Amino acid sequence: MLVISTTSPLENPMRPTVTEARIKKAMRRLQRRADTATRNAARAAHRAERHTIASHLRSLGVDEDTATGMAATLRKRITPGVRGYALKSGTRRRCTRYTQGQVLAALVDYKPRKAEYRDARAHLLALAA
Repeated sequence: MLVISTTSPLENPMRPTVTEARIKKAMRRLQRRADTATRNAARAAHRAERHTIASHLRSLGVDEDTATGMAATLRKRITPGVRGYALKSGTRRRCTRYTQGQVLAALVDYKPRKAEYRDARAHLLALAA
């Protein structure tokens, strides 16, 4: 006995139509773009902070000149950080990144002579406590 199917062999009930496939493709593309934008925003927010010694000091409320001066001395006392590159004025330059805990631990051993640095150290240690 010969059975005649009412559906054509090209029609599969599990397969979406061309229009549905285009809609799904567009939705996946939009979702990928949204995910990429979210990742890029998170990365930019993280990278905006360089995580150098001076940037940690600035984020804790020390002014620019004091942070730069203290960082020069703290670099000698701090545990090794992660080496990397930072973009400054369109040029990549080497930098070392540290955690905030490493910077605060170095401040405990730091004994500055300059009154301005002593005040900044006392302020930072009070914040950490």
